[in-house]
Amino acid sequence: MVNISNNFTTAQSLTLNSAAQSASLFKVGQVVTANIEQIQGKQVTLSIGSQTLVATSKLDLQESGLIQVRIKQLQPTIELAIIRAPKQNNSQQLQNVLQAALRQVIPNQTALPQAFQQISLLQGLPASLLGPVNQLLEQIVKSQIPLSGSALKQKMADSGLFLESKLKQADKPNLNHDIKSQLLSLRQQAEALNIRSPSPQIAQLLGSLNQAINRITLQQLQLYENPNITSLDLPSSHKKQDEQDYIEFRKHSESGSPRWEVLIDLHLPIGEMSAKLTLNQQNEFNCFLWCETETLERSISEHLTQLKKQFEHQNLQLQNLLIVKQKPTKTEKSTQVALIDIHI
Repeated sequence: MVNISNNFTTAQSLTLNSAAQSASLFKVGQVVTANIEQIQGKQVTLSIGSQTLVATSKLDLQESGLIQVRIKQLQPTIELAIIRAPKQNNSQQLQNVLQAALRQVIPNQTALPQAFQQISLLQGLPASLLGPVNQLLEQIVKSQIPLSGSALKQKMADSGLFLESKLKQADKPNLNHDIKSQLLSLRQQAEALNIRSPSPQIAQLLGSLNQAINRITLQQLQLYENPNITSLDLPSSHKKQDEQDYIEFRKHSESGSPRWEVLIDLHLPIGEMSAKLTLNQQNEFNCFLWCETETLERSISEHLTQLKKQFEHQNLQLQNLLIVKQKPTKTEKSTQVALIDIHI
């Protein structure tokens, strides 16, 4: 008789016609490859090398095909333990899918401000596309001043990062202001028109649309990989296209007590300002400000009292409000997770 134990815990006895002959083929501790050829109820037919063995199992055998078994004992019965080869788990399969998607979108994507600037400069587009293009630019490129917390929340909701979630959660979701939805719709119109009446202008438009869509898809993939960091472009009118205002949300849980941080970089006419806000579980804020120039530092210093009053007006408990000499550090991009770039 041969006993096969599954995962070394559940004994499964397999009765062989020539147990003694089979025992001479094995050594205790030996690992061999077996091929499960057929399972009929509790009866299992398997082959090891040139030997075909018929056994009866006490429990239903879940394995099939090639398996590895370890010889646990030869006397008084032959007992084998199935070694389940580490199957590729869902996490590894997901990583493979993510990597394949990243390889596809990364080479053909660009920051949304650049993509929409390219679209706004296109000349000679067909009249049927001008309306949708202008509508898209009207929503996206116009800045909202001042950018309040509620406005930022709405911009994030309409950024395109959550399009698929909206489609899943509602039968008829409102996608009128969702950037990715509008990009996909405009691309569909441009592709249909390009088939009927191809032109270089439509081809350029499609190129910019694909880059913008891929950018949002890239950010969605990065958000899935690391939910603690949201990668997001919020394009709007900006006189200096080479300057990027920046905001990053970070969550720290190392100490067991979650702590939130917000890093903000603003490019002002008299220099760059960086701010770091921290929020602990007691809802206490700390605010640290760094100024690129002395002129900016003097201007900020003159308005610190006003900023403190704004915290008080919002019923926010402010522990510290300081101007610091060292610029707050951003998250390293070597983590392969893009940060949040907001263009205001």
